[in-house]
Parts: sequence; C-alpha cells; structure tokens
Amino acid sequence: MQTAGLVRVTITTPHRRIDMALPEHASVAEILPGLLARAGEGMADDGVAGGGWQLRRADGTPFDLDRTLGAHRVRDGEILHLTPRRAEWPEPEYDDLVDAIATGSGRTGKAWGPRHTRQAGLAVGGVAMSFGLLAVLRAGPPWTSPASWALAVSALLLAAGVLLARALRDAGAGAVLAAVALPFAFVGGGLLLAGDDPIGALSAGHLLLASAALLLAAVVGHLGVIAAPELFAGAATVGLLGVLGGWLATFDDLAGYRSAAVLGGGVLVLSTTFAPLALRLGRVPMPVLPRSTADLVRDDPQPPLDLVHAAVARADALLTGMLGGAAIVVMYCQLQLIRSDSEAAVVLVALLAAGFLVRARLYPILRQRLLVLVTGIFGAGCLLAGPLMADRSLLLVLAGPLSLAVAAGVIASGVVLSTRAANPYLGRIAEYFEILVTIAVVPVACSVLGLYGYVRGLGG
Repeated sequence: MQTAGLVRVTITTPHRRIDMALPEHASVAEILPGLLARAGEGMADDGVAGGGWQLRRADGTPFDLDRTLGAHRVRDGEILHLTPRRAEWPEPEYDDLVDAIATGSGRTGKAWGPRHTRQAGLAVGGVAMSFGLLAVLRAGPPWTSPASWALAVSALLLAAGVLLARALRDAGAGAVLAAVALPFAFVGGGLLLAGDDPIGALSAGHLLLASAALLLAAVVGHLGVIAAPELFAGAATVGLLGVLGGWLATFDDLAGYRSAAVLGGGVLVLSTTFAPLALRLGRVPMPVLPRSTADLVRDDPQPPLDLVHAAVARADALLTGMLGGAAIVVMYCQLQLIRSDSEAAVVLVALLAAGFLVRARLYPILRQRLLVLVTGIFGAGCLLAGPLMADRSLLLVLAGPLSLAVAAGVIASGVVLSTRAANPYLGRIAEYFEILVTIAVVPVACSVLGLYGYVRGLGG
C-alpha cells in the first residue's frame, strides 16, 4: 500500500540494490545525492568519468532531473536503475509488429472513452440550449413575452441543475444546466422592461436589471450546485460590478464612458482585496498569533487536514472567479473608454493596461495570472488598434514599427527571463511602479469625469 506522499521503489546500482521510500513530490535532482550516498563508497567520484549518474526505468527511459517522481508516475514496487549518464542502453526488442504499432499509436494521444462521451454530450447539449437565446433576441420587440420566457427558462434550468447536483449527485451535469441559465437570466432581466425599444436603444437601467438577474442566478447556482465554483463566482462578480456600473450610468453626469472610468479604475485600485476576501468567504482557518505568555505555551488542536485543504480549494476557486469576472468588466470598460473622444480616457486605458500587467506578478497560480495578464494585454491592444491606428498616414510610419518593436521586446524579455533567476531588484521596481500607476488612476479618472472643469466653474 502506498503511503501518502511516499513511493516505495527498488534502486539497482553497479554495486548493490536498495529498497527505499522516496517522497513523490521531490525532484529527481533532490533525490540523487542521497541515492549516491547509499549506493556505495566513492559512487559520486566514480561517475565523473561517465558524465555523472542517470536514473532510468527498466526500459532505459531516463528521468528528467527537474521533474518529480509523481510527475514521472513512479508507482510502488517499480525497479529503477542508477547508471552512468553516457552508458549505452540497448533499445528493447520486440517480436510482434502489430503490438509495437498499437503501443506507438497509444503514445500519440489519449483514446476516446466514456468520460469523453459524457463531456461531449454535456457540451453539445449546453450549446444547443444556448441557441434559445437567439430565439429570444429575434422575438422582439415588444420584449415582454421573450423576456418572461427567458427568465422562466433560467429558473427551470437552475432548478434542474440543483436537482441533479443535490438529489441525483451529478454535480457536473447540474453545473452545465446552471451555467446555461446564467445568460438566459441576464438577457431576460435586461429585456424585461424594454417595452417596444430596439436593443440598441436600451439604457443603463436595463443593464442594471440584467446584472441584478445575473447576480441572483449566479448566487443560486453557487449555493445549489457543488461543481464549477469559479464559474458562478465569476458570474456573481460580473453581476455585482454590472449593478454598480448600471447604477452609476443612471446619473446624467456619469453616462457612457464616464461610469466606465469609475468602474475600471475602482477595480484596479480595489483588486488587491480579492485575495483576503476569498480567504474569508472560503472560511480558510488562519493561525492565531499569541497575545500573552499563556498563549505561547498553549497547544490548541489543529483543524483536520482535509478540512484545511477543502477550504483552500474553495478560496482558490472564489479568487479565480473574482479575477475572471473583474477581467470581463474591466475589458468592457477599456473598450468604452477607448471609443470616446476624451484624451484623458486614452491615458486611463494606458494606466489600466500597465497596472494589470504589473499586478499579474502577485498571482503565482497560472490561471489567475493569465486572467490578469489578458486584461492588461487587452488594454494595450485597444491602444494599438485605437489611437495609434486612427491616422491612416501614420500606419506604416508609426503604428506598424511600434507594434513590431513591442512584440520583439516582449519575446526577447520572455526568452531571457525564463533562463535566469528572478531579480529581486526588478520585483522592487515593479512594486514602486504599481504604486505610482495606482495613485495616478485617481486624478486621471477625475479628469475623465470633468471634475477639474467643474471646480474651475465654481470659482467663476
């Protein structure tokens, strides 16, 4: 039986066989020094002539020094071989050509199985149900009946999703149904009070209702369906920010891109609170700092390890959803700002792009960092496709060379930085730059809102 975190293997060396229990999360490079120390006296020095030592499987496949035993899928009872790196390992012989072809074909990719059939069925079914939105959008105006139909479908899908997840214990299928219910709720809420107005004439009030319906559906889906918490957390974030943006846009002075300036700048400034908020909502137990000498000697029992891991997974899902929802809202705000005629709005888009690009360093998890990076890259793309390409006479003189120069710089930086250790000075510079960008967002957003002109008008 495999012990958690350990794998029991047999290591054959030129002088002896060793039975060991090795940590599966340790890299091969970390394990080799201990193996050489137990393999025999002078083993480390003897390997110099052969180019060092290499850990191999029984078929001669070498282990990558940077990968862990778990990544190599080493199992209990396997026999591994410690050989000189330059040793010639003969290829395994075979006597069945058909079996060799089948083995090689199996290595090219995974075969289709029951799991893929289930996933394909859920995906195709979800896409097919989404086509109902097209029927809703083509059924009006008037919008009262289509909106009511969309809201009813959303409620039915949510109820079916919760029933599948709770009663039938099929959280995956329930999550698909609840996910399809989200756009139905958004469209139905936005069109409920549209009357006979065309879609292009919808106002901020309709956006507020649509976001409120999306927020309600996301909360119900998150509480009722166990699976896909990132999706429902992201939808709830979009709904909450949409309600705030729609409410701001109802004021005449904050209509259009001005409310986008407030919302986008606010998300950049307050996005650092997402991680602490996710920890609280995920109910992650935190260590209690001692406040007295009695606290230092008190040995309180630790919470169960499974509960801690479950809480961390919940918090990670919530943080990913928050970042994803915020990314969608900020990209929409950047699009609204870049389409305006305000020069301050263009500067604000540049600040938002720079701020999110430099803030991505705070998120080591791949999917979370990608969400933040995509937000910044989208802002940079808006700048390139908007102001820099507005004048056709400067397309080949300024926009083209500048885009190529930026692309070359990014590629060179990625290649160079991937081969070097992280420079602590760069991290400190990025921290200072982020502070300056965050501070600069406030006065630039005030300029987009026209507050400086309003204050000057008060003085006559």
